[in-house]
Amino acid sequence: MNVELREGSENPQITGLRSGAFDVCIGHLSRTYDPIENMLLIRERLVVALPKGHSAARKRYVGLRDLEGELLIMPSNELLLSLHQMIAAAFLKNHMPLERYQMAEHFQTGVNLTKARVGFMFLPSAAKDFVPDGVVLRTPGFSVGPLDTFALWSGGNLDPLVHRVLSLLKEIKREL
Repeated sequence: MNVELREGSENPQITGLRSGAFDVCIGHLSRTYDPIENMLLIRERLVVALPKGHSAARKRYVGLRDLEGELLIMPSNELLLSLHQMIAAAFLKNHMPLERYQMAEHFQTGVNLTKARVGFMFLPSAAKDFVPDGVVLRTPGFSVGPLDTFALWSGGNLDPLVHRVLSLLKEIKREL
């Protein structure tokens, strides 16, 4: 048995599962795929990351109007398509145009830009343990969906090791 950990975006994961190059992946989905099966591992609420000193940083809930005119540091649509789409939809639903945004490939890049007072971003709530001084996390006062993380596998994969890994992930899921 060979276990290999790789970081990758949604499309290469799906392609790898379909081709048999990968047995199990963990990631975020922007939609469902045939014949890919999935199991929800964790659902995290999103929070708004703001630089300390921002006028909305003192509020418990941040409204979209509090962010008007600010630069949104947005997850790359190539790496985190589901999160990118979710954030864009929240702005459109609330009739707020996405006029100013910059895509970042990694959360840490976005957090550092936020700390430098370049803009703001959305993060999964678990990021609270990784946010540096100078950045505060606030609850959005508007609807923006949670970030779901899934275990993914090919529905046609009958390998008993794959099913053992999935059962272990179910056990871990209970502890999250």
